[in-house]
Amino acid sequence: MSALDKGLNVLIGHELGENHVARIQAVAPRAVIRHVDRDSLAPDDFAWSDIFFGWPPRKLLKHAERLGWVHLPSAGADSYVEPSMYANPDVILTNSSGVFGIPLAEHAFAMMLAFSRSLHHYGRLQAAGRWEKLQESGELYGKTVGILGLGDIGTELAKRANAFGMQVWALKRRVTEKPDYVHRLVGLDGLRDLLAASDYVVIALPLTAKTHRLIGRQEIEWMQSHGILINVGRGPIVDEAALIAALQEGRIAGAGLDVFEQEPLPEDSPLWDMSNVIITPHSGGVTPQAIGRIVEIFCHNLRLWQAGGQSEMINVVDMEAGY
Repeated sequence: MSALDKGLNVLIGHELGENHVARIQAVAPRAVIRHVDRDSLAPDDFAWSDIFFGWPPRKLLKHAERLGWVHLPSAGADSYVEPSMYANPDVILTNSSGVFGIPLAEHAFAMMLAFSRSLHHYGRLQAAGRWEKLQESGELYGKTVGILGLGDIGTELAKRANAFGMQVWALKRRVTEKPDYVHRLVGLDGLRDLLAASDYVVIALPLTAKTHRLIGRQEIEWMQSHGILINVGRGPIVDEAALIAALQEGRIAGAGLDVFEQEPLPEDSPLWDMSNVIITPHSGGVTPQAIGRIVEIFCHNLRLWQAGGQSEMINVVDMEAGY
């Protein structure tokens, strides 16, 4: 019996415009759709649902015995990869990987340009009303960027860095054939060489057991003293205390951070007052195009789900790998 024959209950717990809900309904015209504010979701909603779109409150997943598929509006899935949190052990988890590669790559690149052209210092001089020409401004051309993670974000960043005339190193868990826009591709055993060679290190990795605190005191020591660390992946990939110490002691030149171990970043964090740090509030993926791309992934998979094509769905998260 297909999903269309037995009926389909779709629970949306994410902020969507009426046009996007209508788009989903058009793909599944016989489905019953509930659109509920996430803060108002109740156990009965999850007991009713076959499919959930959004970030489900984890405490409610045990009530979801019918639930067969969860779609996350984010690329990161680390909070939802523990099978024991689900009432249905065979639940399919999909993410929105591919949606945020362009804005996050541009965000990381903007941070590199800001450090290269001293914009982080000029912003403070402007606020103080001071006309002062800084001589340390440089160029990205000819510099080396080391990209940790060559997924969607890392690939988009590598293409842009290559176009700027940078040398591009990239780290990938499984080393495959090297793309033309990457000059050197390494596995985890090449991390030290990548960090030592790079003027800019950009983290674009998912958070997993293997990447948690991948960058600690020792790894920061391997970086060049003029190196800049940029993180648009996940905060806990970096040992934040070790990073703060390295910045305070001048062991690296600066950091551009969009993600943190604790979010929001606590008001008493030393990072706020550091002139060699650029902070953005986990906003690197913000773009008006994102929601349309997210809904398109969901609708693509919804068509397959109704036709019994679960094995062909895209963006399925490997619960064991964590992404």
